[in-house]
Amino acid sequence: MWHIIVALPALFTGGELRSSETFSDADALAMVERSLPFIRENGIAWMEERECTSCHQVPAMLWSLNRAESLGLDAGAGAAEIAEWSSWAADWRHWNKTGDKEGIDKVSAGNIDTMVFLLLGLNPEKTPRPSWANEFLDQLVRNQQEDGSWKPGGQLPLGKRSARETIEVTTMWTLLALQDYGMKVENPETVIEKASSFLSLSPLSETAVSTEWHALHLLLNPEDQIKHESLLLRQKPDGGWGWLTAEPGDALATGIALYALARTSPPLHDNEAIKKAIEFLKSTQQADGSWTTPSTRAKDKNKVIPTSVYWGTAWATIGVMESVRSARDAVLSQAER
Repeated sequence: MWHIIVALPALFTGGELRSSETFSDADALAMVERSLPFIRENGIAWMEERECTSCHQVPAMLWSLNRAESLGLDAGAGAAEIAEWSSWAADWRHWNKTGDKEGIDKVSAGNIDTMVFLLLGLNPEKTPRPSWANEFLDQLVRNQQEDGSWKPGGQLPLGKRSARETIEVTTMWTLLALQDYGMKVENPETVIEKASSFLSLSPLSETAVSTEWHALHLLLNPEDQIKHESLLLRQKPDGGWGWLTAEPGDALATGIALYALARTSPPLHDNEAIKKAIEFLKSTQQADGSWTTPSTRAKDKNKVIPTSVYWGTAWATIGVMESVRSARDAVLSQAER
């Protein structure tokens, strides 16, 4: 049994939750504590040196810090700093180096993933949502293609998988964001129905090559046992998942798989799979808190580059924290019955 949380009776004193005792899995928390400074410092450096949000770098940093804050962990930054970085990242002028001449209506078309990951990375416990969140939702609706899909941006189309699979992945991430915030969109049913129709015609059920594709299908269909088992079957004997399912395990795919399992599984149902994944990440984390992660771009031929290391490290951290959150919520739910 993988113990993330202390035994249930120890959670309460005089009927109140002792928050300092909510978590007790030393390995999981130690990994997060080592990785957060790497994520924060390199994310800030990216903003200062590149002056660019990137579809993954800064959104991945903000997602990690927001999740740590929501769990009561030390993110190494205060709420005001995180909010300031979020506003900076949400400014379309930091997506493309084109100055004021373009405008968000034009720039947003090539930055669907940027908007989606900034939305998904918000602290779910903080309200009201920032004003840019509603603007992003409007832009997502405007940029939906006639077939119901959304176009991937940045360097995502250069990945080691088919164009169709990459488009489906971007479309599924966008659907997840709309599920969280869709009630603020005009006619959300139509938008979601068009996207679902596009995905229902997918030719990839037998040929999809990325763990991300399988994880997203589970996230969108959390009660589908076949999709659940499909993701579990792709776990490697060492506990990891490969970004391409045929490749060795890496932090990026393992983090995404952990995130999907934590958000969709019955409470503590997949302890063994999650335990193996945590052990894989523990054994492969570097001294500086990062994970050596091969690039997802085809031209890099699995070379390890700084952006892939950063992306993999952030996702490993997000996946671990989501697993901790899921287990914590399960115990608290049982205690309330």
